[in-house]
Amino acid sequence: MTSIPVPARLCRPCLAALLALQLLLAAPAAGDERPRLALEGGTAEQRDNIEATLNIARQRCELPEFRESRVLRDAESRARDALRAIGYYHPELELSLDRDSGPCWTLNLDFDPGPPTTVEWLDLQVTGEGRMDPAFEAILMQTQIATGDVLRHDRYEALRSRFTRVAAERGYFDAELTMRRLEVDTEERTASIRLHMDTGPRYQLGEIRIEQDILRGRFMQRLLPFEPGEPYASARIIELQRNLNNSGYFESVRVRPLRDEAEERRVPVMVELEPRNRLAFEAGIGYSTDIGPRTRFGMENRYANRRGHRYTGEVEASPVRSGVAFNYEIPLRDPLRERLNLFTSWRTEDTSTQQFDRFQLGTSRVLQRESGWQTTEMVRYEYEDYTVSDQTDTSRLLIPSYRVSRTEADDPMTPRRGYRLEGTVQGAAEELLSTTSFAQVRGNARYIRGLGPGRALLRADVGFTEVDSVRELPSSLRFYAGGDGSIRGYGYQKLGPKNEDGDIIGGRHRLVGSAEYEIPVVGDWSAAIFVDAGNAFDDFSDFDTVYGAGVGVRWRSPVGPIRLDIAHGPDSDDDFRIHFSMGPDL
Repeated sequence: MTSIPVPARLCRPCLAALLALQLLLAAPAAGDERPRLALEGGTAEQRDNIEATLNIARQRCELPEFRESRVLRDAESRARDALRAIGYYHPELELSLDRDSGPCWTLNLDFDPGPPTTVEWLDLQVTGEGRMDPAFEAILMQTQIATGDVLRHDRYEALRSRFTRVAAERGYFDAELTMRRLEVDTEERTASIRLHMDTGPRYQLGEIRIEQDILRGRFMQRLLPFEPGEPYASARIIELQRNLNNSGYFESVRVRPLRDEAEERRVPVMVELEPRNRLAFEAGIGYSTDIGPRTRFGMENRYANRRGHRYTGEVEASPVRSGVAFNYEIPLRDPLRERLNLFTSWRTEDTSTQQFDRFQLGTSRVLQRESGWQTTEMVRYEYEDYTVSDQTDTSRLLIPSYRVSRTEADDPMTPRRGYRLEGTVQGAAEELLSTTSFAQVRGNARYIRGLGPGRALLRADVGFTEVDSVRELPSSLRFYAGGDGSIRGYGYQKLGPKNEDGDIIGGRHRLVGSAEYEIPVVGDWSAAIFVDAGNAFDDFSDFDTVYGAGVGVRWRSPVGPIRLDIAHGPDSDDDFRIHFSMGPDL
């Protein structure tokens, strides 16, 4: 028996990538012919590996006869290497050059790969502190190599690299492959693999050195996912970088483990931070057929003090809806997941259905849960002057509420797969500083799924209120339907219960749904067809479903999706209505 150590060969994907790069960099100009390789025999994988290894395209058409034998010898050697790399050590090859089949010569290669070489012995061992580490146990349990498999040099190389990579990622900086051998018995067509690693001791995370001067050190500690003394793991370094990036305080974040400065196997971590500008201003304009042209101006103080507090202010104006809002945010125990908001706002709205002026003052606790759900616990005081039809009144309400929401999407602006769910429970009681008692549940759902070349978009909005009479509810808490984001084909808030004079006064409940299909047309333009249905109503016995349907055009603009729809509502006073809106789908 003859046993020989075998050097690893390039794996087929690596060779294919190298070939593609070489072809790109050295692509011939038009009319610059190149030699051709004609392969016969074997499997597609074997042919691909040979073609990638030979790379005939790098040769030129001008081939003197005295070089033919050298080209053939080189091609044969490379073909054998390519087959050995995937476990075939005994191929039969026939090579010839054809100068008469075209404007350039062709290398013909017929081959029979012969029987494969299989793995007879697999010896993997881990010693040292890492022998019980789950990461190394996973390597030993989930290798891509098993006894009886056809020998693959690329898999051997991947396994060897995985040992060393995991050692570095888990802090075994003194780890060493004490045995790394791939031996092939060419006569018996068998191979043995031996990989032994001594991990040595595992290092720990050391002192965290943070360079910044805008936040207190005590607050910065709440952004850190680990404490000095924990076992080293590169995943913890990445988590630290992600936390600081997501905090919103810093323009740039650089986190580096200082392995050269490790003492007593503790690796210091250097954190270099560049703060964002303290103040940010935003101005924008928009338009929708519901509220007409809209202007907005906002400002943000990203770090109002060294405790990480921040605040935002916003002014909005349109012919239908205008307002002013201010929010002061206080980070809580986990600044990335939990915050306390103190807010106030004033809003006025004037439509053909109702008019109100509402002042709010409140506080909320927002928590981003590990499950992906966001919860908001809120208490707000509302003072509202409103007019609906012949009713003019004032309400004062102390409203506790609880909201849950979740959004998942493969793209923030135009997802092909995603959803948004939101539900709110709120209410008030006359005994608690309120002019009326009520309980209300609101929910909405959006779902997007790729379907064929286009997307299906589904939407549902529901609302239910328990109150003695809808007239006891302020205008902003009543339900209406119709408009861009409701039932297209009808005007904004043009659907809902009516009084004896035929004026829409809003209802205690709402059920609205929509189904839409959008298909790409050209570039960033798409076409859509949709059906909307539902209504607002006061009693379930009076629920009267109305429908709207139409077609639309979508433009994926640099500032987000823009939609233009033409819709018809059978119960509408208009033959059709044009709806224009913009903003993300979810």
